[in-house]
Amino acid sequence: MQVFSDAMPFFKGNLHCHTTVSDGARSPAEAIALYRSMGYDFLAITDHRKTTVPQSRLEAGMLVLSGIELDYLLSSEVVHLVGFGMTENVESRIRYEQGPQAGAACIRACGGRVIAAHPHWSLNTAATLMAIRGVTAAEVFNSMSFARPDSSHILDVMAARGAMLPFVASDDTHAYAGEQGMACTMVQAEALTPEAILEAMDAGRFYASQGPRIEQITLADGMFTVRCSPAAHIYFHTNLPWTPGRIVNGADLTEASYQTLPARGECFVRCQVIDAAGKSAWSNPLPLGTV
Repeated sequence: MQVFSDAMPFFKGNLHCHTTVSDGARSPAEAIALYRSMGYDFLAITDHRKTTVPQSRLEAGMLVLSGIELDYLLSSEVVHLVGFGMTENVESRIRYEQGPQAGAACIRACGGRVIAAHPHWSLNTAATLMAIRGVTAAEVFNSMSFARPDSSHILDVMAARGAMLPFVASDDTHAYAGEQGMACTMVQAEALTPEAILEAMDAGRFYASQGPRIEQITLADGMFTVRCSPAAHIYFHTNLPWTPGRIVNGADLTEASYQTLPARGECFVRCQVIDAAGKSAWSNPLPLGTV
């Protein structure tokens, strides 16, 4: 199995940011111009409880996706759901008192996709996230969640229990004080259109990054191989606490492999590529035993 196509381009995007329409420091026009200047191909403006961009559009070479962030306060955690790519009016249909599952279903019914935002910052449990159906991906890294930006631990717990959410990385930009441009989701799509981006997300042709590139991932005869931009470390993560060959260190690594062990109960595998500056890229978890 090969995750990515050899014939399609990658597009760089940020699927979570805020503007002056809710609690962000820059206007929608300023945010769009800023991300365009940083080399992003697409951007979802996801203001809190507001649909700032009613319909996705191509603007001066950048795809601007419709978006919204729904927020729910539970007894010991919060749930924030980012919706993007909607083709119908979500804002008028949401009933917050019905809870996060109803919110996710509403986004999907309006043609959009759902991201579980900053699970670690939100103190989400595996049980809470696993109960929400229709989620497309979760933020493995969120630049704005300064003290708790990395959610890989809770997502690995979920994957070990059979709920393998793919990974995105987002800025969640509010203050525009350095968090912008720190993360992205790289999506391999046939074209820079809303339909092609959503199709690629549904198909799993994307990865999360702070800068390093993942060029190809293959899983064949139990061997998981990643090809990437030059890296200092490549880690392979699974549900087993320890197995040999999980850590590869070196200078300018561009490929590494890991022999999976489904016979020992390994049920998923993913990789983390870390460059010399300490920046990471994360692949989506892949299930084992059925490939």
